[in-house]
Amino acid sequence: MFYYRLSSVLSPPNSANNISESLAESAAAYTKATARKCLLAKVEVITGEEAESNVLQIQCKLFVFDKNSQSWVERGRGLLRLNDMASTDDGTLQSRLVMRTQGSLRLILNTKLWAQMQIDKASEKSIRITAMDTEDQGVKVFLISASSKDTGQLYAALHHRILALRSRVEQEQEVKNVAPEPEVTQSNEEDSDDDVLAPTGAVGSGPNEEGDGQNVGST
Repeated sequence: MFYYRLSSVLSPPNSANNISESLAESAAAYTKATARKCLLAKVEVITGEEAESNVLQIQCKLFVFDKNSQSWVERGRGLLRLNDMASTDDGTLQSRLVMRTQGSLRLILNTKLWAQMQIDKASEKSIRITAMDTEDQGVKVFLISASSKDTGQLYAALHHRILALRSRVEQEQEVKNVAPEPEVTQSNEEDSDDDVLAPTGAVGSGPNEEGDGQNVGST
């Protein structure tokens, strides 16, 4: 009798465990059977940088200076890339800065480097530059904030390229200033003298000859 009572007391928990396990297995099997398999097709993302060579990329924050409030406004944080490309006109090197935000990849900076572009180190971890704004296509002042190592590498790369652009502009200006003047040949000088003297002599000789004839006739 004692053994019967003990077995009757222990049997309900075992049956409850079996029921819970069977329910869990059924739920897992149902979830697996009804789950939709979504196959994502591979999509090629075109960024416009395919023909360019990436020189440097850093993780940073980008700020733009607001003239109205006279303060820095954060534009976003993400990956800043410095790309080089060869110009199709004369084969010279051209560079640009491209920055997209993390996650959404929204374009927040896209500017070419030019000779008059201003760049200076605002601090050990920030660089201040003038660049074209993607929103209104105007020139604004931007602040790039990153680690001291990345800031130093970016400043050196930008400074080197801007100096090269300024040197090229100065050389082109010197070539324009030293352009040779067109030479005047001897035949052109003789023709010009004949053209100038012949009409003058003809005009001057008419009244003088008539005047001389009148004077002789009168005497």
